[in-house]
Amino acid sequence: MLLITSGFAETGAEGRRLEEELVRAAREADILILGPNTMGICNPYGTLFCCGSNVRPKPGATTIVSQSGNLGVQLLDFAEHEGVGIRAFGGSGNEAMITIEDYMEAFEVDELTRTVVLYLESIKNGRRFFESARRVGKKKPVVMLKGGRTQAGNRAATSHTGALASNIRVFEAAARQAGIVVVEQPMELLDLSAAFSSLPLPRGNRVAVMTLGGGWGVVASDLCVENGLAIPDLHPELITRIDQILPPYWSRSNPVDLVGEFGPTIPMMVIEELMKWDGCDAVIHLGILGLQVFMKQMITSIHTVDPGMDRKILEALPGALVEFEKSYLAHAARLMEKYGKPVLGVNLLPDENARTVMDIEGSPYKGVSFLTPERAVKALARMNAYRQWRERE
Repeated sequence: MLLITSGFAETGAEGRRLEEELVRAAREADILILGPNTMGICNPYGTLFCCGSNVRPKPGATTIVSQSGNLGVQLLDFAEHEGVGIRAFGGSGNEAMITIEDYMEAFEVDELTRTVVLYLESIKNGRRFFESARRVGKKKPVVMLKGGRTQAGNRAATSHTGALASNIRVFEAAARQAGIVVVEQPMELLDLSAAFSSLPLPRGNRVAVMTLGGGWGVVASDLCVENGLAIPDLHPELITRIDQILPPYWSRSNPVDLVGEFGPTIPMMVIEELMKWDGCDAVIHLGILGLQVFMKQMITSIHTVDPGMDRKILEALPGALVEFEKSYLAHAARLMEKYGKPVLGVNLLPDENARTVMDIEGSPYKGVSFLTPERAVKALARMNAYRQWRERE
């Protein structure tokens, strides 16, 4: 029975007594309660959407369990908008009968779940939770946001779901030991679910950066180093090959600055050279996608200063960019299949059609692009940390 009603343990001593009575009656009647104080469940594979909000994400590989109903539903809404596929969602609420430990043991055997995403405020059985998380983590990543990290947050969590206070340092140390990928912000849950469910894991921490302009390459390099990733020097043979693609004034270093060159084949040729290179484990590209807003603004300016220019040529450009982006993402997916390295993008200027995840027909991998360099770098750094933990295990 899905019990959405509030007014139980989250309200204090009387509510906790009522919840205990509820559980006793449910056990006598042989009923299993999910909740109370939940926003519902969904399973896109079975077109089951039993939530307190009309969100309908597409089927996918990410399972979300949230002890906060509204945060969970917001994550589903973001997932729907950003193209992140969902295996299932459960708002676990007060967990009077079905607890997060039960969910974890289900993830271990559910083959459709490739990434587990959790928002937790407390756990009832720490040893059982961390032991099951460790077993799950050996097969698939577990990404967690812990609510109640501060005294104020703990107080709010107690009144929200009746959560018990916990020492955050002990909790996070246990999570790291169990291989759980801990994040600090809700959007990081979806960023990592997009990355883990759509890309191969990096085999190391070396990153090749390709950028349409120099500044973003500098920012991305700083972010990589600050997050434990390395920016290796380009090999002389690789420089010679890229010399055949780019003008003589290109950077000849990592990041590879395309110096504004944007023939449709140029980014495809350069990224292929970088993926072939044994000196890197992942590629981040910046400004290659998301040119449509920039192009539309430029077309408006051209119409203003040169009203006599052939409008058919200008009006064909946005459509050509759409086709280029599809081809580029498909090319990157094929390279990921061939070389086993992740490719992450950063959009130049997102428009209303921009998505974090783009499906690639016929490929096990997807196109993944973020709105900012820091989101791309953080996602890659956490993928690398998870890979290191798995290798140690």
